[in-house]
Amino acid sequence: MSDVQRKGELLADEHGFLGVPTKTFDEGGRRQIISLLREGLSPESKVLEIGMGPLRVAYWLIRLLAPQGYAGIEPHSGRVRWSAEALFPRDMLEHKQPRFDFNADFNTDVFDDKFDFFLAGSIWTHCAKHHIRTMLDGFVRNTVETGVFLVSYLPPRTEDEEYWGETWVGTSHESNTPGIVRHSFAWIEAECQARGLRVEEVPGHAFDSQFWLKIMRQDVPDRPERITD
Repeated sequence: MSDVQRKGELLADEHGFLGVPTKTFDEGGRRQIISLLREGLSPESKVLEIGMGPLRVAYWLIRLLAPQGYAGIEPHSGRVRWSAEALFPRDMLEHKQPRFDFNADFNTDVFDDKFDFFLAGSIWTHCAKHHIRTMLDGFVRNTVETGVFLVSYLPPRTEDEEYWGETWVGTSHESNTPGIVRHSFAWIEAECQARGLRVEEVPGHAFDSQFWLKIMRQDVPDRPERITD
């Protein structure tokens, strides 16, 4: 068992469900940073993670990126506080200066910065469509022209599985009830096109049985430094 997995299990034992599957605490974080690396992530990149939760991706990103290169939004401040204490030496956080914000509106303007990457792992599998619109608008405003948005999602298996509700579904700073939702690729694609964005499905599984979507501006080609298999 890796040190990260051990610490994740200890966190879950002490604080209960952390918003991610305990058994894949380490694997889920590793898979997400590997996907970012394949899209050209470098130590000089700036990354905004929407829904950083127990910091299983931030564990790697904060160590890799330059000071203030990592920013994250998470309404459940307790998960961030517990995980920061368990996963990082204090002097590392003082040196790397990650930026955390705890707004529940997915407001990416709070950092007053332009990012190379947005990441939303296992967020669109819980949020309403108006939340997705907010994130897409934030991506347009708060990324560089070559910015990449990696999003994990689950497509509906039937028409009835498309989520049209207005509220977050799943555990959060306000709820202990688990749940999951699905949004169709066609709906997401239409919302992207309305904002001058394009979306494509990334082959293979992302993590925790979800799939990756990659979103970019329509007139920007793939990053030339992208790593391919």
